[in-house]
Amino acid sequence: MTELLYMKDCYIKEFDANIIENSNEFVVLDKTAFYPEGGGQLSDNGTLNNIEVIKVKKEDGKIKHYIKEPIKEKKVHGIIDWNKRYRFMRMHSAQHLLSSIILDKYNASTVGNQITYERSRLDFFPFKPTNEDLDFIEKEFNKFIDKKIEIKIYFTTRETVLKEIDEKRRNLFSRIPEIVKEIRVIEIKNIDKCPCAGTHIKNTSEIGYIKNIKTENKGKDTTRLSFELK
Repeated sequence: MTELLYMKDCYIKEFDANIIENSNEFVVLDKTAFYPEGGGQLSDNGTLNNIEVIKVKKEDGKIKHYIKEPIKEKKVHGIIDWNKRYRFMRMHSAQHLLSSIILDKYNASTVGNQITYERSRLDFFPFKPTNEDLDFIEKEFNKFIDKKIEIKIYFTTRETVLKEIDEKRRNLFSRIPEIVKEIRVIEIKNIDKCPCAGTHIKNTSEIGYIKNIKTENKGKDTTRLSFELK
């Protein structure tokens, strides 16, 4: 099984690892800082021994690093494309903050999301915002950026976290199978707690201001909201 270094430290840019499976098209490592595609977030790119990592996916219970050409060595030095990774970290934390604002103000849940480099999107239900609502959301979001709020990543038990959160957020944790006893939590201090395996920044000030919020009707009582970051 591959140790996922980013689960505890999203700021690791380089690492050393051993190859435990090599198929020429992909390699499986004993540990990695590369994020595999999932949870609405695209995978990291970068290099292993200076060979390009095209994509990273979790398949058949393995973290597969798809490479541009075969790697002959048994040990690798991995380097993350940091510009892309850091952008995704900012976008993913922005998504959590945005979801929290809309859940608290409008009691609308996030039912889908996609994190990309330039523009990200979320689907909310039930949610039919007016222009005044969008103005409020933008101002509230940017207010939290100015406040420089700490964002923490930690692991805790299901029982503990369910005691700490309000009723609105319990639905997020209930989606996790009962067999999972230890849950990774992303906490925006005094604002939100959410289960998540993605990559995040340490402070809201790193996110940057939100801009160009747009909406799209995705069916009865469902609205897709997309945004960019400054």
